[in-house]
Amino acid sequence: MKVLLSFLVIVTTSVFSLQASAHRYHFGLTNLSVNERTQTLEVSHRFFVTDIEKALSISASKELNEAQRQMESYVNSRFQISQENGEVVKLNWIGMEADVHDIWIYQEVPLVDISSKKLNVKQSMLMEIERDQVNTLNVNNGRGTQSYTLKPGESKVGFTL
Repeated sequence: MKVLLSFLVIVTTSVFSLQASAHRYHFGLTNLSVNERTQTLEVSHRFFVTDIEKALSISASKELNEAQRQMESYVNSRFQISQENGEVVKLNWIGMEADVHDIWIYQEVPLVDISSKKLNVKQSMLMEIERDQVNTLNVNNGRGTQSYTLKPGESKVGFTL
């Protein structure tokens, strides 16, 4: 009887752990916010550390002293803001910080460097490694917040700043 009970506990635990891993989600959050005080467009990205580590392990070298430059290169290749005329906005790298679960990445651009109120964003971070990656883009222009859901094959959106 003890053997049967032990077997049932192991099977039940295994089933629940398989279900938990099967329902893992891949989610990122990007916020664009106009800061009237500093006259900048602030950009912040939030992703799971494990997902970013996986992306960098595929696309970057293993040198630890290059980590920030590798991260900056990765972000710049998969996140871009362009103006109505197609000109890509040059974002200034502010930095990044991480805890056990999440990584935050910060960028900004002076508003004087943006000549168009109509902008386009490409946000395809992590979409090359996860087919179910969903990135939410929130745009706060001082008049309210607009939210967009981006996923593989649909990673670009246009909006008015």
